[in-house]
Amino acid sequence: MKRLLPFLLATVLVAASCGSDSDSETTVTTEATTATTEPAAPETTEAAVTTTEPADTTPDTTEAPSPEVTAAELAARGPFAVGITTRPLPEGGLVEIWYPADEASAGGTDVYNVRTFLPPGVGDLITGDIDDSFTIEATRDASAAGDGPFPIVLFSHGASAFRLQSSHIAEHLASWGIVTASTDHPSRDLTNALGGTAEGQPPSVDQMRSMRTLLTTLDDDPVLGGALDNERVALGGHSAGGGTIAEVALDEGILGYVSYASGLRDSVPEVPSLFMAGELDAIIESSLTSEAFALAPAPSWLWVFGNTGHLAFSDLCAIGSGDSNLIDLGEQAGLGAFLDDGLRRLATDGCDEPNRPVQEVWPGIDHAATGFYRWVFGIDAEPVGLDESVVTDGVTATSK
Repeated sequence: MKRLLPFLLATVLVAASCGSDSDSETTVTTEATTATTEPAAPETTEAAVTTTEPADTTPDTTEAPSPEVTAAELAARGPFAVGITTRPLPEGGLVEIWYPADEASAGGTDVYNVRTFLPPGVGDLITGDIDDSFTIEATRDASAAGDGPFPIVLFSHGASAFRLQSSHIAEHLASWGIVTASTDHPSRDLTNALGGTAEGQPPSVDQMRSMRTLLTTLDDDPVLGGALDNERVALGGHSAGGGTIAEVALDEGILGYVSYASGLRDSVPEVPSLFMAGELDAIIESSLTSEAFALAPAPSWLWVFGNTGHLAFSDLCAIGSGDSNLIDLGEQAGLGAFLDDGLRRLATDGCDEPNRPVQEVWPGIDHAATGFYRWVFGIDAEPVGLDESVVTDGVTATSK
């Protein structure tokens, strides 16, 4: 039984394939408190990809865009309290939804435990005295804010992960008036990957599309009724999830996407995009994300964070006391002898030195993603803070 957890740790990675191309670009690099290396510019090659040009999905609005905010403001928590709730998909599986909540619910918290997403038997190895929790600054089932409806981001998690893996990002977006919904992908989630039951599960794009459909049925929901603007929908995805959203972004009505530590598959969506990568990522090298950016049509942005690795775009370097990771959990469970150097590297990419603490990187991730989504949703007339970093040092920002 104890040999199963090392397999869990080994599966926290994925490879995403993408081609390369070149385009007219503007690059701004900010100083870091520690040394960073600017990624090499992608070379021009011919890529066998399919591009599509969906119908204009810009939402009609008669309202003038609200006044622009600063990047520094977007890096901080937004004006809304945050609620969190769970809804089932018709075919099975759960959807986690973060949303702007009524001010009366401000100050609440919700907690998830990593062991919840382990198969029976494996989760039992993480005993009660081991802190495998992550605290979300959100109130469970709080009443939605009355200012809605609010635009929606559909999020896709990485390989051997789970729907709550990037709660920090989702919580931040909700505080700025952007609903975020995320579901588990049985074809690659932590439970099925570790349990050996991932093979034969439906593809991840199926859950993404089912989740999108589900949200259109919640107009009379006791918590979310009136909160969801299903005419304004964008995507976000980490690692393998970046490949998933690149496919779903071809669907009608998708306004744009943010790809975290990932690349593209066989198609290039003709919608605005923002790519983020960690310079020290050994799972999905930042050069692969740069190649995906080169393929994407304008407008597009690429942010490469110096001294940053793969898991910085998730909660998984800040479990428990705020600085623990999956290897730490294994050590505390008495499994250190089973964890070789290769496993330790794969399960901690982005968590340990020379990587910066993820809490130092999160403000930059937050402000870039929030600024991008506010623009594609028509909240700001122009993108805020995407061409330079005023929040986090050591960012190379490229645009076209």
